[in-house]
Amino acid sequence: MQLRTFALALTLAFTLVGCERGGTPAKVAQTDAIAWRQGDVDDAFAEAKELGKPVLLYWGAEWCPPCAQMKATLFKDSAFIAETRNFVPVYLDGDTRGAQQWSERFGISGYPTVVVLRPDRTEVTRISNTTMAAELPRLLQVAAKRTTSIEALLHKAAADTASLSADDWRILAGFDWRNDPKHFSDLAKAGTLLDRLAEAAPDPALKRRFELLSLVETVQPDGQGRVVLTSAHEARLGEILRPILANRYEIMANRWELISDVPNFVAGLPAGPEREALSRSLSAAADAIFANESLALTERLNALNVDLTFALASGKPPPPTLVRKIRERVAWADDTAKDKISRQSVIGSAAGLLSYVDPAAAKKLLLAELNRSDQPYYYMSLLATAAEFEGDKAGAIEWYRKAYESSEGPATRVDWAVKYASAVLRLAPDDKAAVARSAEAVIAELGKSPDNYYQNTRKKVAGLGDKLREWSKAHSGGSLLSRLQTQMAGVCARQGEQAAACSNWAKA
Repeated sequence: MQLRTFALALTLAFTLVGCERGGTPAKVAQTDAIAWRQGDVDDAFAEAKELGKPVLLYWGAEWCPPCAQMKATLFKDSAFIAETRNFVPVYLDGDTRGAQQWSERFGISGYPTVVVLRPDRTEVTRISNTTMAAELPRLLQVAAKRTTSIEALLHKAAADTASLSADDWRILAGFDWRNDPKHFSDLAKAGTLLDRLAEAAPDPALKRRFELLSLVETVQPDGQGRVVLTSAHEARLGEILRPILANRYEIMANRWELISDVPNFVAGLPAGPEREALSRSLSAAADAIFANESLALTERLNALNVDLTFALASGKPPPPTLVRKIRERVAWADDTAKDKISRQSVIGSAAGLLSYVDPAAAKKLLLAELNRSDQPYYYMSLLATAAEFEGDKAGAIEWYRKAYESSEGPATRVDWAVKYASAVLRLAPDDKAAVARSAEAVIAELGKSPDNYYQNTRKKVAGLGDKLREWSKAHSGGSLLSRLQTQMAGVCARQGEQAAACSNWAKA
């Protein structure tokens, strides 16, 4: 189970994203690239108002693999590039000054997020990165002309699905339902609306898409990746999946859910003909996803998660055929990803998959990447995870420390400092000196970025404060906690409108 958890940690780490930062804002559309404005959101909206165009906001980070995947694929697609000329495209790196504040204003959390906004800053839609590339140009054409906000559209859909237009349905079909904490922090609420849309969907494939998304939103796995299905869920799962798995287009349109969520659902079914039939069909669908050369390397490689989930659910070691398959496909990904962007998108995921069958080879792959990547701290954090699950507590803390110290960008450095401090609390709680050093590192990093206590940074720093408070109770750490709170108070005083929220750090 530890091996599975380590591999899951590496694989899930892939689901965060990063893009290019810095440079002079481009004002003239290029023929071979998107004319991203870099970081200045106010300037982008001013230009949008002047030109009468919507804004296409891309939120990413330098280190994250899914951003690298988008850079290597979607952002090089000629049809997508052509449609972006109808927008004012702006790239907001999570480490840009004020970026966390913008992310909170627009309700953005995970990397990557692509949002279409009117010049008055109302959101039109956020586009799922799993939308088929062939559909994206038409989706952008519709989004560029929209005057209806996504809030108004969601309200309209909840009140009267019969009033939805063809363009409304197109926006809803391409909407990023799985990455919208602003509108759907309540997953049950999202599931209810998706059920209504499924009932009224004008197309059978779209109906099944909404049904599957509803199931994914409302049936969440536990910490070990297991799901418990009700009898109603069991019956519904087969009804949804059978036609999807029989249609190549629907397999590709639902590929992310089929790879990441559905294997656990199918594995959770009672043993019998239904589970066996769905398992075979889903495995065949995964092979079709891998064989689709139009998809990104990581999507193709991660199709292995289907067979891996089934093998691990059996409680037995992966069979030799699967071990060979994993080794071959990881070697293929390692050999195929030639440039730094492609490698950043896929190597972490490859190591996660390989760790199921050969942890030593997985670590070797990560170690080799330290000298090849421009963001080695990302791989150091994965090596820390590997060491931790091997029981090497000191080694894990050292990798977390190295990852923090070599990380770049204000928000990223706070994030990695929190990872380091959390690891010390988890793995060496009796070492008060180490607890102090690592917690003070977080406070020092936050102090370098005044007025930055927003969104992810606030959540992570506040979460560390909660852990320190609990640690203090269990390890007689009151005097140390008091000292840290005093240091934090000085930092909080410089956090502008967030000073009051920050001042509650680590307090009961």
